[in-house]
Amino acid sequence: MHVTVSEVVGESPDSWKGAVQSAITEVSNYGKKVVGVEVVNFTANVENGQLVEYKANVKIAHID
Repeated sequence: MHVTVSEVVGESPDSWKGAVQSAITEVSNYGKKVVGVEVVNFTANVENGQLVEYKANVKIAHID
């Protein structure tokens, strides 16, 4: 089995979990079978003192 690792940034207006899921969904939409994920970093955008967008930098292991 050949596993490829791709680095992806997921985004969500609701949570960091949602941001990770967004990244997994994005890779899956290209027909890849996701077999693992490593969260590298969490960040967020802030406007007027409020979190408005969550971001997750992840490495996703997938089979082509």
